Amino acid sequence: MTIPNKTFHPIMTITIKAVDELPSYRFVDFRGRICQQNQKALGVSVGRWSQNKYAGIIVLGTAIVEAGSSITVGDKVASNAEGKAVPATTGAEINGRALNSANPGEFVRVLLVP
Repeated sequence: MTIPNKTFHPIMTITIKAVDELPSYRFVDFRGRICQQNQKALGVSVGRWSQNKYAGIIVLGTAIVEAGSSITVGDKVASNAEGKAVPATTGAEINGRALNSANPGEFVRVLLVP
């Protein structure tokens, strides 16, 4: 995977047992799985984590998330079915705000919201 050239500032990182393989820079749910489409995230994975290992998850501050579609700075962001950041649509759980614009496969800095 490409390493992002973005800076981020985690204020709080916690650990959670990974139920599935967790790729880097993805939204993770409260059960330790990759977030599904429009699902509320616990936070964002810090690094790649194997199943049944304890994974570091950024839950407060800014984090880097891989973009699943085009995002514009300031957009409210949600998760797609792969845990990637996408612009939030009506009824989607908001996981943060985009701090930069990004195209699919690029990285977006996200200000996480509880």
